[in-house]
Parts: sequence; structure tokens; C-alpha cells
Amino acid sequence: MRPDLQGTGLIAHLITHLQQEAISRGANSLFLYTKPENRRQFAELGFSQVAGTERVLLMEDRRGGFAAWASDIQDARAHGTIGCLAANCDPMTLGHRYLIERAAAQCDTLYLLVVSEDRSAVPAAHRRLMVEQAAGDLDNVIVAGTGRYLISSASFPDYFLKEKTEAGTVWCGLDIAVFCRLAEVLGISRRFVGTEPLCPVTAAYNRAMAEALPRAGVELVEIPRLERNGVPISATAVRGLIAAGRWREIRPLVPGAVYDYFSNEENRSLFLRRCSDFGKTGQIITQETGGR
Repeated sequence: MRPDLQGTGLIAHLITHLQQEAISRGANSLFLYTKPENRRQFAELGFSQVAGTERVLLMEDRRGGFAAWASDIQDARAHGTIGCLAANCDPMTLGHRYLIERAAAQCDTLYLLVVSEDRSAVPAAHRRLMVEQAAGDLDNVIVAGTGRYLISSASFPDYFLKEKTEAGTVWCGLDIAVFCRLAEVLGISRRFVGTEPLCPVTAAYNRAMAEALPRAGVELVEIPRLERNGVPISATAVRGLIAAGRWREIRPLVPGAVYDYFSNEENRSLFLRRCSDFGKTGQIITQETGGR
């Protein structure tokens, strides 16, 4: 801000206008990015810190929002060594199932967080339901959503670009900071990821986690992806088959619940419409920490 405008109340006026505009558009809260040195200024305007790095601070105008989200995820059954795995599952494949099984075998409780952002080929609610059905036999797995805070357009906007470029270090760092805060609340000591030979965004994210998580007391465990005929089982390949009208060929690549879902013509039609909305099938947004 220009020095001659400081202390005039202009920021408060702008924030109030933005909040009113957001409400008129159906939003009930706002996120704000700022430099860490501005935290106090925006705290005085009613914003609370969600997470931050040396370069950027994420704040929200809803007090207790993050705490409420973490509380919704927290499960009284969690005990012992607690792990976490986050995935989009667009759609869920046997690669995801393999990763979940391997992760669940290495901890007493596994929080399986399905990306809540609804910007993928399969609607968010449908993705989560398929995961719950396909992983329902794993007694120590707790399925929840990433909400608006983790792997979202607020914490990791670069993640949702169609172009598969290197993810910005600022956004990787911010999303990891959000996760570290969640890990502290839930007692998570291990985060599981799959090896990522295909997607530069996810690969960069995994590298950033490998560097940052140990400083927060969280071990990063990387699991090799499941392959079929020497090729990693990929959600991208599954989407391609469905888009090409060859949906029956996905049977050996996906859990039964996913095959049943796409056996429904209405679901396939919805999938194709969303592919058109979000770009080419192979460019649909995914956060595939094991089997894209």
C-alpha cells in the first residue's frame, strides 16, 4: 500500500466490500494470502491463520474453521501409529487399492483423505463413495475428505492447472504446512505416497514433502506403484478407456465398485460431460499419490 494511504482504513473498507461480494455470490467465507509480516494487520480485521511458510501466509475470515475441519476428520478409533494417505482417485484403481493396503499394513490407523475439490472427471462425492466401498474391508482405514484446506484451490492452486508443469514451490510449501498442522492435531506420524513417474506436479509435491515432513516429525513413506504388464496402473489410462467407449476394458484395472459405477450409462454420460468441462481426458486434474 502507498505510504500516504496507510492508516486511512482503506484495507478494512476493501475487505468489507469483498466479504459482501462473496456473500452475494453464495460464499460464506474467504481465504486470504498475505506476507507473514502482515499477519497482525489482518488478524485485527477478523482473519485467523490457517498455515504459513517463510514466504506466504494463508488466513481465513471464519474463526475456528480449520479446527472444525480437523475435528470432523478425527476419529475416536484412531490409536497407535497413525498414518495418512491422500489421493484423488479419479477414478479409484487397483493401484490405489494396492497403495492403501500397503500403507494400512504399516500403521495401526490410516486416515485416507480423498480430495474434496470438485474439479475432476468423477464428481467428488462419487469418488469418495467408491473409495469407501472399495476399502470398506480394511478395518483400520478411516476415510475422510480434504475439505477446503488440503490439496485445494486455497492451499495448492497450481495443483489444479491442466498443464503438467512443475508445481510452484510456494504452493507446495503452503499445502505441506497445512498438512503438518493437521498431523499435529490428529497425531499423524507417517504420510504415505506412491512413486510418481508420470506427473511432474505430483512428483514435485512428493520431493517437497520428503524435505519438509521430517522437520515436523512426520516420516514420508514412498511405496512403488502397482504395475500390470510392466506398466503402472493409471487412472489416466482408465479415463482414456472410458472416454473411448471401451469402458468394459477397465475391469482388470479397477475395484468392483468402480466397474459397477461405470456400468451405469448415466454415470458414463456424466463422466464424459465433465471431461469436456475440464479439458482433455488425459489432462483431467488428479492428485494421485499412487496410481494416477
